[in-house]
Amino acid sequence: MKKDPHQELLQIDLSPYHNEWVAIYDSKVVSHGKKIKEVFYDAKKKCPGKNPYLARVPGKETWLF
Repeated sequence: MKKDPHQELLQIDLSPYHNEWVAIYDSKVVSHGKKIKEVFYDAKKKCPGKNPYLARVPGKETWLF
């Protein structure tokens, strides 16, 4: 059964990456940074042939409802 990327996000400590883009593959942050394009290409280089999940981590003061 395929993993749900949204469930992976809930299980990973993303606090070091506030206000950054992260690339996640196999329940690990494989790349992060301020520019999505750079994060994407870095993640593809680190995980060739795979499709990492990209997400923007909100800031500390952001409230999600």
